[in-house]
Amino acid sequence: MKKLRLAKKTKKVGIVIATNDPETCWVAIRYASFHLAEKNDTNIFFVDSGLKYQDMCNEKYDFIKLLEDFIQAGGNIYTCANRELLKTHLKELFLPMLSMEDINSICDNDIFQSMMTENAYIREFKRVL
Repeated sequence: MKKLRLAKKTKKVGIVIATNDPETCWVAIRYASFHLAEKNDTNIFFVDSGLKYQDMCNEKYDFIKLLEDFIQAGGNIYTCANRELLKTHLKELFLPMLSMEDINSICDNDIFQSMMTENAYIREFKRVL
């Protein structure tokens, strides 16, 4: 008897990096790469102090190589000078999978961590004090 394999539904994944902590940034990029390897449409958004990711590179955390591999594998990277630009990108990529209320919450709520629906997943990485 043959086993039927159900096709895995592709999700749109957004990883928001809003930290200048090298270890947190490293983990976030690896997490995004995992989702990309799972065949999800994966996007990284650098915002706030995450925009300084190039300054965080060091011997232990070489983000540039990770990001090059991520892009080569089909991932997308966006740098967002502010939360309004992040909101614009999220609208372009995640509507109608997420509502405008969801997108506003992601961009405007300081305690936002993650949101998952059937078709979309957004997670923010920031340094939690």
